[in-house]
Amino acid sequence: MEIVLIRHGESTANVEARWQGQGNSPLTDEGRRQSLALGRRFGPDAFDLVVASDLDRAADTARALGGHVELDPSWREIDLGRWEGKTFDEVQREAGDLLAALRAGEQLRLGGSGESPAEFEERITDSLGRLAERLGDAKAAVVTHGGVIDAIVGRLLGRPSGRRGYPIVENTAVTLLVGEPDAFRLRRFNDATHLGRETRWVTSMRRDGVPVVAFVRHGVTAANKERRIQGQSGAGLDAEGREQARRLAAWYGPVDRVWTSPLARAADTALALADGRPPTSHPLLVEMGFGEWEGVLYQEVLDSEDPWAHRIYREGEDLPRGRTGERFTDVVERMRRFLAEFDPDPSERTVVVSHGAAIRALVAAIMGRGPEINAALATVDNTGVTHVALTPEGPMLADYSLAPHLE
Repeated sequence: MEIVLIRHGESTANVEARWQGQGNSPLTDEGRRQSLALGRRFGPDAFDLVVASDLDRAADTARALGGHVELDPSWREIDLGRWEGKTFDEVQREAGDLLAALRAGEQLRLGGSGESPAEFEERITDSLGRLAERLGDAKAAVVTHGGVIDAIVGRLLGRPSGRRGYPIVENTAVTLLVGEPDAFRLRRFNDATHLGRETRWVTSMRRDGVPVVAFVRHGVTAANKERRIQGQSGAGLDAEGREQARRLAAWYGPVDRVWTSPLARAADTALALADGRPPTSHPLLVEMGFGEWEGVLYQEVLDSEDPWAHRIYREGEDLPRGRTGERFTDVVERMRRFLAEFDPDPSERTVVVSHGAAIRALVAAIMGRGPEINAALATVDNTGVTHVALTPEGPMLADYSLAPHLE
């Protein structure tokens, strides 16, 4: 099952910096342009079902996808109560204490008479569950609102204490869920590459002097195709992987500095991005170590009678892989150390090439999570790009697994 969550195009309230819940703010000219770009990206036959919030800004965005649109008010934005239509500055002046309490996690009604965050999340979770029950193995698009997508992603990834771990998604950005009812995983987040290489939020971070780093998974290898465990061993890229790296470099454009895991498949990918300049190798960026399972087919490990494998993959224990390898918790700590030590120049475009489990561990480190995140976060696509903004308050996940060069 695939459910593609899409935020509506830019609305007049977005431009005017107004609180926008269940009021009916229309699309701007820019919002209509964004919606048309979204429609060109997918085409009229991309989805088996298109559902949209019944508010005009979502419904009109959905119609740009072509075909029938099913309107469903349960996918509306949060009810803001008396804050509806007020500017951000007005609400800050009039209800700053209430805003601060909400940001601290208190379950209060927005605008005094609207929904509480818990009520809102329960409504959206119910909507997602009902949709999933209908779909089977079909593919659906849900055109909805920033707060809705924020609630779903927060439920999957969690929220770091005292700060935001990721921004509200871009207008018309794509967030992809895969899996089964009650067992979704996030495969792509905040993908607005039909509008440009980077979101406006990333551009604003760079403009404000905040370093933004692109973490890239290496290109595909023969072992990836065989579903063979590579871990901290394995060969370099195969022909398809080299072509993926070439296409990534062509899409992502020139970069100033490239860091890489020392493993061959990452180093090969880094060379394509570095445009002749030697990448900088860093040992903390290597893949999870799998001990005695290195080079073994995943399915052989899963099907084996090995009680160690059973405890990890059936019972969910976070044990050293292959007995002598690493725990996922170890990789999270390793990536946390890398973030703490890393000091990129904010004026430079910096890319870091690493691996699937290492980048999932990076997200876990940002969100203050551990091995439980694996049940909620799919592996990055080969040569997929994940941007991380290194803000003074802590790292933020700007997006996850962007790969328009592979579409």
